[in-house]
Amino acid sequence: MAEITNAVQERQDQPKQYPILWWTTWFGQTLEEGRIIDNCGLPYSCRFTLDRNQYDESKIIIAHAPSFQFDFPHLDDLKSGRKALLLNTQAPQGFQISSIWTDIFTHMWSYSFGTADFVESYFAAGRGQGTFIESILAKPMYTIQEKNTFRKDLAPVAWIVSNCVARNGRHFYVEQLLKHIKVDIYGRCMTNMAWPKHPDGREFAAHEVMGRYKFYLSIENNNCDDYVTEKIQRPYSVGVVPILDGPKDYSRFLATNHSSLRLDDFETSKQLAHRILELDQDDAAYMKYLDYKESTAPIESLLNPRLLETYDLPQGKWGPDGDGARCGICKMAHDMAEGTYQFNSSKVIGADTTCNFTKWATISHETEPINQETEPIRREAELYWWIVALVVLAVFTGVIVIIVCYKSRRAKRSLQVLKNNLTPSGWREKLGNDSTRMEDYQLLTSQNED
Repeated sequence: MAEITNAVQERQDQPKQYPILWWTTWFGQTLEEGRIIDNCGLPYSCRFTLDRNQYDESKIIIAHAPSFQFDFPHLDDLKSGRKALLLNTQAPQGFQISSIWTDIFTHMWSYSFGTADFVESYFAAGRGQGTFIESILAKPMYTIQEKNTFRKDLAPVAWIVSNCVARNGRHFYVEQLLKHIKVDIYGRCMTNMAWPKHPDGREFAAHEVMGRYKFYLSIENNNCDDYVTEKIQRPYSVGVVPILDGPKDYSRFLATNHSSLRLDDFETSKQLAHRILELDQDDAAYMKYLDYKESTAPIESLLNPRLLETYDLPQGKWGPDGDGARCGICKMAHDMAEGTYQFNSSKVIGADTTCNFTKWATISHETEPINQETEPIRREAELYWWIVALVVLAVFTGVIVIIVCYKSRRAKRSLQVLKNNLTPSGWREKLGNDSTRMEDYQLLTSQNED
């Protein structure tokens, strides 16, 4: 009896655990099955499961956006507030734009700081190994002198790409850029460089490929608020200047305000290429983009304040990363189970209206921008050459008219002579006393009379 009592007491002393049901797999994988969330500083824990038999015990149901088949049959539980249906997505999804599909979800777990209830960006918060800040402060893989040596065989810019049909048409921009500067492209699309190998046959890791270059094209495949991926972290981590394109506002992801180039800062790809080549030839100017890596100043005065506000969080505080998002979800599961969650049954996630899905669709028609300073001079010069062209045309036309008139007068005289020669009197004068030819002429004229 005492043993049974002790066992019951031990179970009561253990932290309570709340189940959270994944309605779908994650890209066909069961990675979340059995995951325990117990690193949040909470007096309880949570456990993820894919077992739908635990639906009744679970207050939160999670659907992975690309894997969701719209097969959730318990809409009444959502409307009544008994359950919460949470949409999980790490990238902009086509159906996310349509409110017809998203209205059934009550909460969002995504990269968006503006719309998500639980934010999971692509970067780990805090300091130390594996964090975004640690990557930013990492020393460059190669010195500027070594990069200049690599430049004998390599382009100033590299791009590693696997998505060949990016929704925003970024490949169209790169095609235009290639007209003005060499870009070494690795991966599956537009490839012009073989993946390098070490002398022992081992393939380079992606960061080893990237580290040899001065610049890297960090172009996202979607242009949406807050959608920034490892494409910025990787060049930062090896001391390469990223050339960015993604959301309109990059401020929470920039090391400093002078640590990158942006496509949006140049009106044409030709202008961007010109700037890259300028920096490629000026080591001092180039290194200013990396000076934060060599500084001994405190992080607080060195790095972008918005970056620090977002990612430089004290230990124990939940950040905008995978751990922080899961901790927030676990707390919500607890609050719903214990009846302390203030559930808004009319709450739905809104359609994502921040994405520009066709940003580079017309880049193939790129034209040079108008320079307001030189435009008046250009127009004046253009007008001058038009006047010169018209004068030349007028002179040429006059010469042609004179030649035509001259030739016309000569033609008239020639016709008059021919006419005179064709009259009977003219023939008589030419034929003279040749009676045989005269008879032929008279026979010819009689045959042509009406």
